[in-house]
Amino acid sequence: MTTPALTLRAGTPETLSRYVAAQLNNMFPADGLDADIEKIGALVPQALDRIRPVLAAVRNFDRQCFNHFNSLQYATFLYLLGNEQWRTCSADALADRLFCLNRALNAIDLFYAVEMPEVFFLSHALSTVLGNAQYGNRLVVFQNVTIGRVGDDRPIVGDNVVLYSGAVVTGKAIIGHNSVVAAATVVHGVHVPDNSVALMRGGELVFKPRTRDFSGLYFRRGN
Repeated sequence: MTTPALTLRAGTPETLSRYVAAQLNNMFPADGLDADIEKIGALVPQALDRIRPVLAAVRNFDRQCFNHFNSLQYATFLYLLGNEQWRTCSADALADRLFCLNRALNAIDLFYAVEMPEVFFLSHALSTVLGNAQYGNRLVVFQNVTIGRVGDDRPIVGDNVVLYSGAVVTGKAIIGHNSVVAAATVVHGVHVPDNSVALMRGGELVFKPRTRDFSGLYFRRGN
């Protein structure tokens, strides 16, 4: 079965490439607009292929349309462009510039060398830092979230995890599958069991059983 073509609010991949290149050339110029259009144009098809599963999974997104004016989608797309460039040519400055553009426009620190899962949802992820950790699929991240290493210790985040506003996950922390880190909760070097909610109570980190499908609030069933 042939996969239907993805509709672009920008119109065509070429128009989308020019849109990104114009922003990049204006804010972080390097080799000129034409050079940026050519380089970005080579990355756009792969990035659009990779954003398809995200669009298909997230409840509030149109499955068949990429909207570059939706900042949640656009932040994801800029990361994917930078990651594609890094995979292709790690020494090229384009990936650095795309990272800077995403940080400037969307206030998210998601470095292009960080490997995100196939499906992840940046839900209003302003002031969020997603460091070099191991991320499971179907991840939901809200604003002011920090995930980061301490020395060589890196967190492991399981599948179907939701990180609410202000969550901090650092060091050797392990967030089990189908678990939630509540707002303003710090998990440092601790294992959160599968199917749990981690939250702060009286200044202490506690766990309670997950009683609802939090991931299902944001993702469609079957995706």
